[in-house]
Amino acid sequence: MDILEAFILSPWFIASLLFWILVCVLVLLLRNKKKSYYLFFPIMALFKTKKLNKYIHKIGKRAPKFWRMFWTIGVFLSFGFMIFSFWILFSNLITHIFNYVQPSIGGGITSELNMEFAYWILPIIFLYTTHELSHGIAASTDNVEVKSTGIVGLGFLFLIGFGAFVEVDEKELYSSKFSRNTRLRISAAGAHINIITAGIIFLFLIISPYLISPCYTQTSRITKVLTPEEGGFNYGNITLNDNIYGIRKNDSPNFINIDKYKGITLDSILSNKTTGINCSVGDTLTLKVYNTDTNTHSEKNVTLGPKYDIGVDFNYINTTALELTYNYSSSQYLNIIIIKIEGVSINRTAGATLEKKLTEINLKSINLTSIDGKNYTLNLELDGVYIGIFSAKSYMYKNGIGKFLTNFFPEFIDKQLSWFFILALGLIIFNLLPLFITDGDRMIKELVNWGFGQNYKEKREKKEKFYFNKDEKDIDLSEYRVIKIKSIKILTEERYYPNIKNEITLGDNNYKLIDRIGDGFRSTVRLDITEDSQLKEGALIEIDYQ
Repeated sequence: MDILEAFILSPWFIASLLFWILVCVLVLLLRNKKKSYYLFFPIMALFKTKKLNKYIHKIGKRAPKFWRMFWTIGVFLSFGFMIFSFWILFSNLITHIFNYVQPSIGGGITSELNMEFAYWILPIIFLYTTHELSHGIAASTDNVEVKSTGIVGLGFLFLIGFGAFVEVDEKELYSSKFSRNTRLRISAAGAHINIITAGIIFLFLIISPYLISPCYTQTSRITKVLTPEEGGFNYGNITLNDNIYGIRKNDSPNFINIDKYKGITLDSILSNKTTGINCSVGDTLTLKVYNTDTNTHSEKNVTLGPKYDIGVDFNYINTTALELTYNYSSSQYLNIIIIKIEGVSINRTAGATLEKKLTEINLKSINLTSIDGKNYTLNLELDGVYIGIFSAKSYMYKNGIGKFLTNFFPEFIDKQLSWFFILALGLIIFNLLPLFITDGDRMIKELVNWGFGQNYKEKREKKEKFYFNKDEKDIDLSEYRVIKIKSIKILTEERYYPNIKNEITLGDNNYKLIDRIGDGFRSTVRLDITEDSQLKEGALIEIDYQ
């Protein structure tokens, strides 16, 4: 039931549900315009329109010289990032092969991942939309027809991807009517605009602290308070989600305000790197805190305990034993199972832990006993002071503007920009890899054709099949230089015997081979079939040509 509940409450499921509800509404509204949508539930939904075509064409024709130069720069930039994509792919592949780590089994859909998903929506919509519009503008600049625009959603139950698309006349684009440079500009346009977007977002990430600092200070928010058994000193004194924005020692009347933008952090204060305060083991500090859960300000006292350097790494293997895994002094990996600390058996349930022993003041060493009875001594060095908390960066407003926008606003901007950049970079890398569905594949093919050429001298026969559409009498063949049509057959099934197929061969007067795209070569079949024909919508047409 927990898995089912997590599935239903997941933002992926909710977003997908809302998407498919919207799809159903649009299908209902467009029930008389079946060419305006394509629905293959629950994998794909696609809606087309021609209303944006004039807008795209107008932009592309507004400054054609500028756009051609702009998209040409994009070709070189995209090839550069294509090399970067290859490097990322192979370096990560090699790292994964030689440093393989067995993946842990996760606990299902986590709330943290669910929350992060909300930051994906705006970047995905923006990146995909601008990507596709760029293809359309680049096509219009070079007089390639934009057939339609629209939105598409892909996935299986869950919505995996969604965004806008622009459909250009591929048959015309890849004919000899247009140059290789035109095809490269159009292919690289989407990646080019994504690269520019990533650059702008990266710039905003760099300058965001300067934009935020007039209204906010960057502080520390408590994410976990350690119990004594976990090595903490102040369990019960401070609370989860306390936002620490001021500190003073009990013998000082003035608070020091925490602000990372000014170089004053909780760590810098505890490590005595901040002027005006000096911390030692046993000191009592007063903290100014704002709790985000209760929306209250208060002052709380904490005691500073010792922070020891024990020289080894360890982890618990069960409630009564721990394993020493690495010795920093000798730089050696270890596999020593410890069951006693100073002669006392380890019992995490009863609170007998190594961390609790390390809360004692003035320790010089600790004696450990292994499972095979050997004794080991850990020599300790005092490495500073310790409150016994885990914290994360947070924000505290400084003025009325910050208070109005709330303390969450800087965190929202930071996460939104970070995810924007990550998704933009991911889209660039994926789209420029030479996969059969990517723009990188088209660009590589153009390079290959340029380097090795295309052989048009060899004559060969080819058969292609199409579905009959009463509203579309022109059928574009996949080849561009067609010499002649050998035959066109209509393949139909018997009504009462579906496995028995009939063939109807069209006469020469029922079709014509034409040059639709104007490249000087005939590669389109125009059917001449009367309206009162018995030929049904969706009938299979087989064209045999040379």
